[in-house]
Amino acid sequence: MGMTKFIVFFLISILAFSGCKKTPPDVRDIFTGFYTVGETWTENSKAMSKPAFSMSVEKAALNSSMVLLNNFANYGSGTTVEATINEYIITIPQQTLPNLKVISGTGHTDGLTMTINYKEKFNGTSVDIIATAKRK
Repeated sequence: MGMTKFIVFFLISILAFSGCKKTPPDVRDIFTGFYTVGETWTENSKAMSKPAFSMSVEKAALNSSMVLLNNFANYGSGTTVEATINEYIITIPQQTLPNLKVISGTGHTDGLTMTINYKEKFNGTSVDIIATAKRK
């Protein structure tokens, strides 16, 4: 009888562990955090930049491939941009911000620095901007 209980326990253990699946890591984790951001662009053949500012990146609650960039382009804490993540690539689909500027772009991260190339359109003018965000 002892051997039968052992075999039953062994079979139940095998079935229990065979049904376990390892949860893959959330790729958004490499993007989330607080950053110091610098931006540069060219206007009238002159390189321009704005003073460094802070931005935070957090996971979107309802979409497992989306992050939220808060204080994007230093437009204030109420300016949040939605972006999708695919491995180390970030994509900002076209969206209109509260200040009526239309943005879209792509970028990547190495875990410490995120670089985003985006286009900003406003009142018929389009500017290409490079944002370099360093994790704090």
